[in-house]
Amino acid sequence: MWSLFKEIIYTPYSVVKGLIVTFVHLFRPKVTLQYPDERVELPENYRGVPSLPVDPKTGTDRCIACGACARICPEQVLTVTSEIGEDKKRKLQEFTIDASRCMWCGLCVEVCPTDALVMSKVYELATDSREGMVFNREDMHRHGGMFPEEPEPEPETSEEQQADNSKEGAQEQS
Repeated sequence: MWSLFKEIIYTPYSVVKGLIVTFVHLFRPKVTLQYPDERVELPENYRGVPSLPVDPKTGTDRCIACGACARICPEQVLTVTSEIGEDKKRKLQEFTIDASRCMWCGLCVEVCPTDALVMSKVYELATDSREGMVFNREDMHRHGGMFPEEPEPEPETSEEQQADNSKEGAQEQS
């Protein structure tokens, strides 16, 4: 009997409390994004799935198949397969990552000597099977995009040329 009496008193109180919360939020600015049309703006240090961007100069990735990323990975989700080419250098044959087990710690990116691996901004990785979360080299290129093109360095001038240029500038001013 006592619990029924508590419920009778608590019900209008909870309804009024809920309406107050509703009216307070009714006049605040909306924060909802219309998802497929509007995308979330990710922070600068967002860490998505590791990926291999393509170098615009060569048209391929910068990976030298050293395997440091696979050795440092605490979950052992990276597989790097290489072969020795005719020029006695390692060539990357296969590069895969099982993103379903990856904890996105970024250790593989930090240890890469050529900065070939980057943490992508991709966050739409939904799939209906675990096999769909195993990304090969082409998938990693697609996630990574392209490296930004580096500007061409200006040719260095010798000290004598700089001295001649400064003398010419001083003569023009006088």
